[in-house]
Amino acid sequence: MHIHHLVFRNVVRNRRRSLLTAASMAVSFALLVVFFAAYRFLEAPPASSTERSHLVLIVAASTSVIQPMPLSYKNRIERLDGVRAVTQVFWFDARYKNEDTVIPSLSLDPNVLFAFFPNWQLPAEEKAQFMREKVAAIVARGTASKYGWKVGDRIHVSSPNYFGVGVDLNLRGIYDSKEEQEQSYLVFHWDYLNDVLGSPNVTGQFWILANSVDVMPSLMKDVDAQFRDETVQTRTQTVKQFVVNFISWLGNVKLILVSVSGAVVFAVLLIMANTMAMSIRERTTELAVLRALGFPTNTLLTLLTAESLVICLVGVSAGCLAAWAICRAAGGYAIGGGLLVNLEIGLPGVLSALAVAVVTSLASTLIPAYRATRMGIAEALRYTG
Repeated sequence: MHIHHLVFRNVVRNRRRSLLTAASMAVSFALLVVFFAAYRFLEAPPASSTERSHLVLIVAASTSVIQPMPLSYKNRIERLDGVRAVTQVFWFDARYKNEDTVIPSLSLDPNVLFAFFPNWQLPAEEKAQFMREKVAAIVARGTASKYGWKVGDRIHVSSPNYFGVGVDLNLRGIYDSKEEQEQSYLVFHWDYLNDVLGSPNVTGQFWILANSVDVMPSLMKDVDAQFRDETVQTRTQTVKQFVVNFISWLGNVKLILVSVSGAVVFAVLLIMANTMAMSIRERTTELAVLRALGFPTNTLLTLLTAESLVICLVGVSAGCLAAWAICRAAGGYAIGGGLLVNLEIGLPGVLSALAVAVVTSLASTLIPAYRATRMGIAEALRYTG
């Protein structure tokens, strides 16, 4: 009988134990891989990948991203050299009916919307109707499909961050986009939200579309210099800088993820070590018989290690599939109502999980296996556990 036959027979010998061990590994490694993906997202969050995202600057108050700025700033920004388009923007973390899921929503100037998102595709008549009607909205096809919306529907969404303020929108268009980060947006007129809020004529952000990458460094300085002596000073950043700073406002989440990941690995190691030690201890007499029949010690070590590795790899494979499903499900959420969560496992995450599985398997098997195979044959034959 070949050694791989022995490995298979021993793995399925105690099916319940093997299944429970693999299931424990799957749950643990699913959490571990999700933590890896979350850490990568926080370490280098993907900015918008539109063809013009590298030309977009975001202007916010220098003291806090939630501090509103006067709408009058827009005219002064438009007069600066290197500016192609400007729009005032309010993020609106919309909730539909009683659901907790956030629909990332933008209220901005419809006249320049498609200058910032030129790759959004929708029929010309839908685009024209959206721009004409103050209470009109357009939505990504994915979001429309999720809630069963169709063009012409009346939609009511509200936001807890705006004291429960709700807006009643007429859906005038459904757009398609090839960019994953743009497949969830609901967009409506800034003027309408301003009316609903009581016409405070303030905004959370200004978005600037620059003429070229070359003018962006000087343009960032010029914008902030314009409002240096104003009550509300500004901080102008690229999209990537803004996203990274937005993440930093959440606190040291990365340290928490690293700590929890370490705890998960330690728990996995304990599970495997306890299971394999128990299995090897129960088979001490059997291993002594195999040694008496002439099986070399290295062969027995290989046999036991292979069994552990098979269980580990089955658990890791199931865990990676579960982690992929969790990451896909998390794609419908947004941090702070604006930053879309985009967790990707990727090859580094899978390889990291496999590396941890191999190390865990070896660490939990070799020590008890080595002790069992080094015990005298006569003593091992009398061993009762």
